Order: sequence, then C-alpha cells, then structure tokens
Amino acid sequence: MDNLHWYRLDPLDVLFFRDSRPFQPGEGSWAKSLFPPLPITVFQALRSLCPPYQERRQDLEFMGPFLIDDKNQVWVATPKDLVCVGSKSNEKADMNDPADLSTVKGFARLQPAPTTDPAWQYICHPLPGKLRPIVEPALAENEQLQGRPAPLMRLDALVLYLQGNFCELKPQEHFHSLPWSSQVLPHIKMQIESRNVEEEAGYFTEVANRLRPGWGLVAGMSVANLKGVVRLGGEGHHAQVQPLNENPLKALTAFQGTGQETLAYVLTPGLAQAVEGMPLYSLYPHDWQDLMGVVGDRPLVAGGISTVTRRSGHTQVSYSVQRAYVPAGTLYYFEQPPTPQPQQLLSGVAAKARTTFEKLHYGQLLWGTA
Repeated sequence: MDNLHWYRLDPLDVLFFRDSRPFQPGEGSWAKSLFPPLPITVFQALRSLCPPYQERRQDLEFMGPFLIDDKNQVWVATPKDLVCVGSKSNEKADMNDPADLSTVKGFARLQPAPTTDPAWQYICHPLPGKLRPIVEPALAENEQLQGRPAPLMRLDALVLYLQGNFCELKPQEHFHSLPWSSQVLPHIKMQIESRNVEEEAGYFTEVANRLRPGWGLVAGMSVANLKGVVRLGGEGHHAQVQPLNENPLKALTAFQGTGQETLAYVLTPGLAQAVEGMPLYSLYPHDWQDLMGVVGDRPLVAGGISTVTRRSGHTQVSYSVQRAYVPAGTLYYFEQPPTPQPQQLLSGVAAKARTTFEKLHYGQLLWGTA
C-alpha cells in the first residue's frame, strides 16, 4: 500500500456496472447491477489517464475501489460475523434483517462451533477439511441478538474490530447504510418505420446506481499526478478524478500480518477454488490448512457455473469467475496461525492470472484477533 498514490473518483452521472449473469435481451430480460464495481473496472479507468509510456506498463499496481464520504472518510464492508446485541424482549429479531439501532447496546461475533457443540449432530454431510458450523455467540441471560449492523463500517471502526475491541463499536457512528439508490434504465428498440417494438431483442432493462451527494469512490495506483475525467462503467458515464494528499488506508498497514493472528478479513474481492481440477469457485480455499471456519454470504463449496450444455454425450460447463468472487467482509478463522500467512485470497489461480491479481490486490487480507 505504501507505494500507491490515492485518488478520489466523484461520479458525474449515474454509474452502471452490469453483473456477469447470463443475459439475453428480450421480453422480460432484466440485467442486474454490480456495485461497487470490481477492481479491474476502476483500474482501467484510472489507467486511461496515464501518459502513453506508463499506460502500457505491465507492472502497474492498484488497490480499491472503496467508498468515501464528503469528509474523505473511507467506508469498507462490515465483517460478516458481526451481530447486534440488545436486551431480551418478547420479540426476537430476524438475523437477516438490519438491527433497530434504538435497541442495540453492543456487538458480538458469530463463532465456529466447538466440536462438543450439539450443532454437530445436525450436519448430514461432513464439511470440507476441519470446517465447523458457524453458530451464534453465547450471551448473558438478559440479552438477545437484534439482527445485523449496517453493511458499511468506517475505517477506524474496522481497526477496532481487527484489534479485537469490537465492544467499543458504536452502532450509529461507526456503521452506515448503502449510500446509493437504484435507477432502472429501460431500453426499447423499435422496428424501422414503425411504432412497434421489435419482437426479438426489442426490450430489456438495466439497473444503474446513483451515489448520494458527497459520496464517491477512492482507489490507489502506482502512478502519480493523475487528474481529469474518466469513463467509468457502461453507457458512457463519467467520473471526476482528483488526487488525495494522504493515504486514506494508512491505518490498515499494521494489520497485514505478523504471523501470530488467526483471523483473516477480506478487504477486496478475491477468488477461492473449491474443488481441485474443477472450474468451481466459492468461499472455501481447499488448499488452506488449519482453516476452522468461514463466515460469508455466498455458498461455501459450490458456485460460479453459468451454463451447462450437453452435446453428443459430453458435458460442457461454462462458468464466470465474476459470479463467484469472494466478497469483501468475508471472514476466515484458523485453529492456529497459518504458515506462511497468506496476504491475498488467490487460491487455485493460474500463474499468469495470479500475477495480474496480485498487482491489482485482489483478495487482500487483513489479519486480526479472533
């Protein structure tokens, strides 16, 4: 992170980043949005501002993007294991819903179940390796879980979390809802010399995102003095690029690992190959030893397949890595500090792609106290 120059990108319009799900225009077609965008999208936008001799370089480094507010405060994904705690009442909150901040008095973490936990008896099929079920934390008699915190966490609050001081988190100050709204963009193709819509590929909709006033994206790149307007995403939308005087993520350099930590937090999207020899990507890196538990919001041991076609007795699988990336905020628990301690989540990535992903800081891991 130390060799990167940091830039703020403020959108000049809505931003549109279509996800990679199979999409074919036609009746009832709806292309979903992916926001914030994956690193490669913002990297290419910033690279377009580079002088020609630098734009062609193969050793450019990049990190991001992250959300940034009007005070240049960076916001990252809330760790997936955090849950809100409140006083016991007759109404039990749904753990999939955001918590009512007026009832929250603290936080706790979901935990891998101990092997003596009764939850083990409900596992019909053994999980990969030594993975354990993720269970609710033990609470005091007068406490109960109140749902999950907001999906974004302020950067200084992430520092508290990685230090193990999650009891110092404040629900209204350290967390924020998603700072954008969605805008549906209908596309209609008319027949020539007619007022009728074409029967095939004549109508489809896409979803764009509009950031709230004062919010933007921030990213770092190993090229200095970039400034200007860049095309960002689809439909020709643009963003204004301005350099920042300081590294807004400098507080995180202390959490790149000392070799003693057993908790890994995914800062940027990464890839984890679940089945050796198969084009399947999921949350579980099959080659990580002593991995005890995974907390995320995607399937654990399967994912990424887009289509399956069978021709002449042969099965052909088409898959999309973008559909199966490990999102930021995913947590990995280890029984003991792994050796060596990985810095990025790049399991099963081919050598050539691995070099690119390392330069773009895909799957950047931060290490903390479990």
